[in-house]
Amino acid sequence: MLDISIVIIAKNEASDIAECIKSARTISNDIVVTDTGSIDCTTRIAKECGAHVVNATWINYGVARNVGAAMAKHDWIIALDADERITPDLAEAIRRIDCDDPDLAFGFERKNYFRKKRIRFGDWGHDIVYRLYNRTCSKWQNVPVHEILQGDNLVKRKIQGRLLHYTVASMHEYTNKIARYAFLSAGKYMEQKRRPNFFKKIFSAPVNFMACYFLRLGFLDGKEGFIIAVYTAWYSYLKYHYFSEMYKKTHDLNLGRALSKSIVSR
Repeated sequence: MLDISIVIIAKNEASDIAECIKSARTISNDIVVTDTGSIDCTTRIAKECGAHVVNATWINYGVARNVGAAMAKHDWIIALDADERITPDLAEAIRRIDCDDPDLAFGFERKNYFRKKRIRFGDWGHDIVYRLYNRTCSKWQNVPVHEILQGDNLVKRKIQGRLLHYTVASMHEYTNKIARYAFLSAGKYMEQKRRPNFFKKIFSAPVNFMACYFLRLGFLDGKEGFIIAVYTAWYSYLKYHYFSEMYKKTHDLNLGRALSKSIVSR
């Protein structure tokens, strides 16, 4: 079995952190919780559960994961969110890994839950995440959101087992999460120096709804499948809306600076 450390990123996760750490202990005794500014009792609970807590200034998800990985005892890292759980079958699959090539990253299925209901179709029903990696060869992207592992010779390999993801506890939380992710995605597009696309802003929402609800059979998940498809469409519209607003403000600001320099130089 590989010598593995678990790195969990958290902020105000008092309701989830104990169960996450409990599941992580089936794999490793070296558990690092990277806390990015909790104002509840997340850090206290994590310490009581035996985790090493690292306090980090929030920059983005990728940086938070890398900060935690740097504080771990072992080079092999499993990256978790506080609302995720390692299942017994995943723990067993990880124990059976007999290859220690540091360029490998291991992935597995993630089963997503809407409140207490398992989602089997739509965008959430076909989810594979690559979370077991060697920090000497792989790092998380330094991007605002939707970070992925990067490495010069990174090779991805899927293993058996499932990670459980209790992603929606309430509609209020889900609504705030979608808005936050949309804003962060818009910031990511700005960093990538993209330009707004009118057609994506208008048509991405209905296209994503149709794909999630019909093409990927989201309707088979009942009302939860419909809600997820609607929120997927809303997220798509919102991120392009935020992106357009950010781009316009930056463009207007740069234009104003250019005019000011032109006037001063005369």
